Formats: sequence, structure tokens, C-alpha cells
Amino acid sequence: MKSFFYPQSMAVVGVSTTKMNLGQIILLNNKQCGYQGRLYGVGSQAGEVAGIPVYTRIDELPEIPEVAIMVTPARTVPALLEDCGRKGIRRVVIESGGFSEFAHGDHSLEREVLDVAARHGIRFIGPNCVGTVNFDIKMMMPFAFFKDPPSGGRVAIIAQSGGVGGAYLHALPENAVAPGKFASIGNKLQLDEVDFLAYLLQDEETDVVTMYLEGFSRGRMFHDLAMGSPKPIIVQKSNRSEASAKIAQSHTTALAAGDDVVNGMFRQAAIIRVEDEGEFLDAIKIVRLPPMKGRRVAVLSRSGGHAVLSADACAKFGFDMTPFPDSFLAKLKTLYHTRVVAHQNPLDLGEIFDYTIFTGILEETLKLDDIDGVLFNHLYASTYEARMSRTFLAGVARLVERYGKPVAVAMLSDSAELLDVARSQPYPIFTSPRQAAAALDMSATYYERKVRRDNRGAPPPISLDEAGIAAVRERCRREGRIPWTDEALEVCRAAGLTPVPSWRVRRPEEAEGLAVRFPVAVKLLSREFSHKTDVGGVRLSIRTRRSLRKALEEMAERFAGSADGFLIQEMAPAGVECFVGGRRDPVFGPVVMVGLGGVFVEVFKDTAIRLAPVTGAEAADMVAELKAYPLLRGFRGRETADIPALEETVCRVSALLAAEPEITELDLNPVIVHPAGKGVSLVDARVFFSRRQPGD
Repeated sequence: MKSFFYPQSMAVVGVSTTKMNLGQIILLNNKQCGYQGRLYGVGSQAGEVAGIPVYTRIDELPEIPEVAIMVTPARTVPALLEDCGRKGIRRVVIESGGFSEFAHGDHSLEREVLDVAARHGIRFIGPNCVGTVNFDIKMMMPFAFFKDPPSGGRVAIIAQSGGVGGAYLHALPENAVAPGKFASIGNKLQLDEVDFLAYLLQDEETDVVTMYLEGFSRGRMFHDLAMGSPKPIIVQKSNRSEASAKIAQSHTTALAAGDDVVNGMFRQAAIIRVEDEGEFLDAIKIVRLPPMKGRRVAVLSRSGGHAVLSADACAKFGFDMTPFPDSFLAKLKTLYHTRVVAHQNPLDLGEIFDYTIFTGILEETLKLDDIDGVLFNHLYASTYEARMSRTFLAGVARLVERYGKPVAVAMLSDSAELLDVARSQPYPIFTSPRQAAAALDMSATYYERKVRRDNRGAPPPISLDEAGIAAVRERCRREGRIPWTDEALEVCRAAGLTPVPSWRVRRPEEAEGLAVRFPVAVKLLSREFSHKTDVGGVRLSIRTRRSLRKALEEMAERFAGSADGFLIQEMAPAGVECFVGGRRDPVFGPVVMVGLGGVFVEVFKDTAIRLAPVTGAEAADMVAELKAYPLLRGFRGRETADIPALEETVCRVSALLAAEPEITELDLNPVIVHPAGKGVSLVDARVFFSRRQPGD
């Protein structure tokens, strides 16, 4: 990967010597920006561009370039790649478009490119990309001119879209953030986001990795890399809806992963997800400051109205506005005497105009042990206070470094002044109290999730009855059906879960003599009806043997010809109805879910999701994430539910999904969670196996 960022020589294939074209732009761009490596061109006519020699064939090049960049029509790429291979070039960037993103599913050209690359051991980026940029050495592969490129910074960008990535590349310097490395990966036919993430996480010149992605090529490997990342990873993930998925397929052939899975994976791996360019930039700004290690915030404001707005914003993001201690307020009196400074948090500094006092108050605030971060509203008139405000920001930077706590400064002035400050001052600024509070929330949330991630432990050891699962699977495949409820519960039992007692009967008279404990439920078993409740195939709270016989006879008559039997189950005691399940995601593999169950699972969609298998700590985090968590904790005098038993169920289901790749979907609904210490009851389950046969 290093060759793509630190090439000592580059050849651009597709250069015109007579008119400006994309290939010529790449050469001129590197020449003008100051790239010190050796440059060559290849085109239909020999000559030169700004003193750079242009040859008519790749094999005429006087040396083997470290990287070749292609900007020729798609149909010419396989042959040119073959020429690169014969020359000995092993790193190629295919910037050409016109592959499967426009071919309506025809991948023949891409397969040809992959075959040639494999034959010669070539590693390539693209197609349909703009390559890489390394600002440290002024190396520019994109076919767009860079004017006065900034010196190399510590922020890297990986972008699936060259357009979006280019916009961010130009937006960072506008916010006093110097980009370091950039990679546009396009269709990701060979090298993908995992390759670049792995490189940048090890790169000593990169502190923050940012990404724009429309899809994941190797979702599980991406997750595994992120789980061990010591650096913040900021991702804008688009392609979240059916409409955008269609656009993405024609743009970069992205495959959409379920957005719920992406959200769960990001949360699990402590990846900062942003929605748009504004959040993208704010996240970069805030992660460059020390982390917000708690949610206790102090608000210092030069405007009383903005202090109120800040309090509202802090409440929205769940911050604790800790009252200032008496010792702090006493110290303030030694810094400045005024009746306006109210003894409260937010602290109104409205009548103070001495900037040294602002700095002194901020320092005393940062010294407080029970304050994790500060939101400072700096309202000023640029006509009189522009220079002092810049000096103040420099002072804030020194204090932040000294005390290791973030200070989100909301600069409130005229637009021209704010634009100039954003561009020229190294300390990051925000332009409203809400934006500053949102940034502090990003910092606090990232820190919370990173701590949980790094202390997650290992998944608990769970033994599985693989033979029992295989017996159910092969029986269902042989008979061409999905497992019946009792068989699905048998699969759960194989993972150490305990369903309620149940009996399967084929005819009503078989229920005579069964040692059932009333009340019971009766459920239809039928390969024709997957959802039993929807067709009236469930009877609940049957309290006598006579009523049981009657219910069985009525259901047998109603479903004559379609019933494969009936399941009699003891009714579980009352509790909180939850849902535990999972599926095999095509991008990320096995994932596990927990949520509010019963009919509410589809109404409220209150679920938490993680990649499986999960640890006990991750299962606890999932349960606590639910909006229904207060119901489990005991709401309005209700008993606290057996949350540990629910968490154990999540762990066991996750282990089952991770260990049995042929289980494509598993639903336990409802899982009735009883009061603390009384466990859970599994009363219904659905399992789906893959349709492939052994050896397929």
C-alpha cells in the first residue's frame, strides 16, 4: 500500500501532447504542486508536457514506474494492464469509468481486468476513481487542479465517491484542518476500504481516519479492524434507502447492507457515524481535542440568551450541568467584581470585557474535578475584538492541552469574521451553542463506546449440541419445509436454552393422558402457514382437559388437510415480552438482535443489534440501549425483570448463529422475562436454514 502514497515514480497512461485532457492535468498538477518523483506520460503521440516526456507505448518507458495511472476508455484497460504487467509495473490506479456501474450488470470487462491483474501480481485501485493524494510529498493522482495544496496534516480520507471525497478534501482547509492522505477507491474491484483502513491505522502520520462509503466489501473484516483501532474512525455511510441503493448500484456498484446492521456495528466498534458534511467536519474538529470523559459540562457565556440556548442544547444531549462549588465562586470574586456573574451553571459573563479574565475563569473551570468539558459562547463585535478573540483562542488551546479536557467554543460574530477565523485559526470553532453541544456529545459518546469496546471481554463459552441441530436441519431439508415450532425450540435447546414444557400431537386423542400442567396453549403446526396467529392457529389459556380436547378438535376440523400436527405448551407466567433473534447478513455475517417483543416488535421496531458472537458486556449494552429498558428496570412500582437472564439468552443465541452458518434466521418471540431471579420463558421460535445441500 505504501507505493500508492509514496511513489518515487509515476506514469500516466492517456496523456495528450496537443490539448488539455485528464492525463495532462495529472502531470501538470504534480509538476506545479512540487511532487519530486519522476513523471512520465503515455499517449498516442510522443512528445512532452511541461518538460515531462510522453511515450507512445508502456514498454518504451525508460524505467519501471512504481505506479501507473490509467485515464483511458474502459475497453482499453485490459490490454494496457497487460502491457503494465509485462513491463513489471505492479501498482496501478484505474481512474477510467464505464465499467459495471454503467453496464447494467455486465461484469465481463471487470473479470478480464481481474484476470490480467492476478496473472501478473498487480494490485490496483478502482476502476471509476481518482486515486490517492499525499500532501506530505505533494503527490496528486486526481484529474483536478489543486491550488496551493496545504502542508500534510494528520487527517486521512477514504472515499468511495471521488466527488464527495474531493468536496471534503477542499472543505477541510476551509476549517483550518490540514488533510494528510486521501484515497478515492471507486468500484473497489480489488483493493477496498479494508485495505486502506488497515494501512492508515498503522500509518504513523495519521491520527484520524475519515470515510465516505456507499457499501462494504468485507463487512466483517472492517468490523474486526475497527474493534482494535486506537484512532478515531469517522464514517459517513450513505446508500441507506431503496432509492439511494438503486443510484449507488449505477454509481459505484455498491451493495447496501441493512442500515440497522451498520448502526449496530458502528456502535459496537466505537465508529463515529455522521450524517452530512457539517457533522463530518464537526466530528473531525472535536476528536482532535482531548476526549470528553464524562457528561458533566460547564457553560460559560458572554450572552445571557445564548446561555439559555446552551442549557437547552445540553439537556437535549443528556449532559449534567453540575452546579459550581462555593470554592469556585469564591475564586471568581478574586478575578473580577461584578453583580452580573450569577452563582450558577451556565455562568453569564455578560459584563466582562477583559479577555484575561475570560481565560482566568476558563482555567478555574477546567481545574474542577467534577467538570468533564466546557461549552464557551464567545459573542463579540469583530470591529473591535477580532485580534483579541484570536489571542483568546490561542489561550484556550494552551489550557485544553494543559488540563486534558475539551472546550467547545461557539464563536458568535458576523459571517465574514467567522469564515476568516475558521480558515486561519488552528483551534477548532463552532458557530452556535447547539453545534458546540452536539460536538461535545460526539466526543462523550465516542469515549463511552471506546471504553466499553476496549473492556468488552470475550464471548462466554457456550457448548452446542451440533448433532441435534443437524438432525433437525436434515429432516427439514429432506421434507422440503422449515422447522415446526417444536423443532425450532429443539434448536434453541441445543444452545442451552430451556423452552417451556411442550408436547407434539398429530390427532386430538393423543392429548389424553399427557401429564400437562394447566393452563396450556395449543399451536398449529403446518408447512402451509408460517405465522400461526394470523390464521387463527393459536389458542391460549386453556384451563381444563375437556377444553383442551375441544380446542384440538376444532383446530383439526378447521385446518383439515393442512395441519401437520399440534403443539401443546404450558402457559408461562406473566412478564415483559421481549424478542431475541438474528440473521446472517450478506455483508457482515451473523448478527444478533434483542428488542421489545410480542406484537410490538413490528409496531415500534425497538431493537438493538450487534455482530455475533457478543460478550456479556455487549449483551448488557444492547438491552440497556432499548427504549423499553425502563420496563425491564421496573416501571411505576413493577418488579425489576431478570435482566441477566435476558442477557444470557442474547449471548446464547449469538453463539448459536456464529457457530451454525447454515442458520440464516432465528426468531424467539416472545421471550417472556420474569421478575429478577426467575429467569425467562421461551414459548415460540422460528428457524430458517439455508437451502443449499451439503457439498454444494
